[in-house]
Amino acid sequence: MEPEPELLGDEPVRLPRESERDARRAATPPRQARRHRGWWAVVVLALVAGMVVLYADGRARSHEAQAVRGCESQLRHASDHADYWMGLTTNYVRPVAEQSGRQMHLADLMAPRARRVLPAVERAYRSCQAVSVRPWHFSLVTRQHAATAYSGALVTLLQIVAAQGRAGFHDTETLLGLRNAAGLSGG
Repeated sequence: MEPEPELLGDEPVRLPRESERDARRAATPPRQARRHRGWWAVVVLALVAGMVVLYADGRARSHEAQAVRGCESQLRHASDHADYWMGLTTNYVRPVAEQSGRQMHLADLMAPRARRVLPAVERAYRSCQAVSVRPWHFSLVTRQHAATAYSGALVTLLQIVAAQGRAGFHDTETLLGLRNAAGLSGG
């Protein structure tokens, strides 16, 4: 098979001049350049979105840090108050008991003071427990857990001391409520 000959028409063919070709190229960007512009737009949008997320996370971290500081401050005040009142008893009673040779039940003397400071420590514990910190804010999580653990241990200790005194056995509202519910309120 022989290839078909190309036939030219009667119309003259004229190639555009180089300046006209350059103008057409400038008017319609090549496909490759359009693709690059699309990727740049995606990169810019990703950067803007990342900056917005970082800003929002920074604000959230700031609020969480303020809540943790408030919890720690409340706990520090309650702990200092408990140390002061409980320390007064031990510092004044031990030397007197040692000199007199008498057996004094320290819990009986410390129980009223423990009951006095217990509500403030319980409030601090609830405050520290209520603080919500995002898990990726590692240092704040550590501080919040430490404050909650310490305040919980202090509450437990003060509850034990408060319950050991003679008056604590009869003055506990929960115990009195249970006693009344059991029908034993006459004693």
